[in-house]
Amino acid sequence: MEFTKSITVAELLQVKRLNLELVCGKRYIQREITLGSVNRPGLALGGHLDNFRANSVQVFGRGEHAFCQKENKARLRANVTKMLSEGSVPCVIMTADLVPVPAVRKACLGADVPILKTPMESAAFVAEFSRFLDEKLAPVTHVHGVLVDVSGMGVLIRGESGIGKSECALELIKRGHILVADDVVEIQKSRGRYLIGSCPTMLKHYMEVRGLGILNVPLLFGVGATLDEAKIDMEVVLTSPNSQQPIDRLGVAQRTSEILGVEIPSLGLPVTPGRNLAVLIEVAALNQQLKGQGIFSAKEFSQKILDQMKTGAKKSHAK
Repeated sequence: MEFTKSITVAELLQVKRLNLELVCGKRYIQREITLGSVNRPGLALGGHLDNFRANSVQVFGRGEHAFCQKENKARLRANVTKMLSEGSVPCVIMTADLVPVPAVRKACLGADVPILKTPMESAAFVAEFSRFLDEKLAPVTHVHGVLVDVSGMGVLIRGESGIGKSECALELIKRGHILVADDVVEIQKSRGRYLIGSCPTMLKHYMEVRGLGILNVPLLFGVGATLDEAKIDMEVVLTSPNSQQPIDRLGVAQRTSEILGVEIPSLGLPVTPGRNLAVLIEVAALNQQLKGQGIFSAKEFSQKILDQMKTGAKKSHAK
């Protein structure tokens, strides 16, 4: 299930790297921030509300503050009031330790919107604040599976319950690879359009293997056997022998899977007696690394066969 995180203004005030301080509106600091973007309300202060980001945190820098100082007080208060009524503005933040003019202060308090300030300059603050919001508010989903770092590639192992995902991950750990999450993988979409997988706090560093029970991976294999998070580079789906899913024997077709709107390469591996799935996943990760470098072995082999067939056809035609 996909869900979006939120953070309150009160929690925001506790983030040391932002150096925020409450100016006024203490009663309203439980307002929630749900969007990972900020807005500079330059045009909105003049009454132009087209394309105004009404549900974003509003940042007042030196430019906005200078305009507020020169603008007619009544008109400014009316424009700010109208601006704040467009949506649900979580808070207003003044940068460079600027003090809001009385008209802005009154309009914000009248709309139940708290005002904060920071000593940081606008450009530096917006960059840092955007990174923070990206970390906290990015869309998140949970999937049933195992995430293992295999030779630097984050491999998400999925399949029906009891098919052997954890056993496969255990063998990979024995071969020197690193566990990120077992059973439940928490996946967050980064602003750079890639997926970061991690383990829910309660399950972190533990595995559940049928017949063995709960295993503490760091105690068994050392602290280097686990990671807190990893980028998800590919998906491997374990399928039963009776599965009706078609198998691409040559590997020419590149299947993909979509999570949170991001596509990742997907590989289906049938589970049959005698197959060492850990080794196959190891090779699949290395092969995916080659594909990332532009080396596609299956296509190269297929092209060689086609070229050979064309050459043979030309020779036969010549005779």
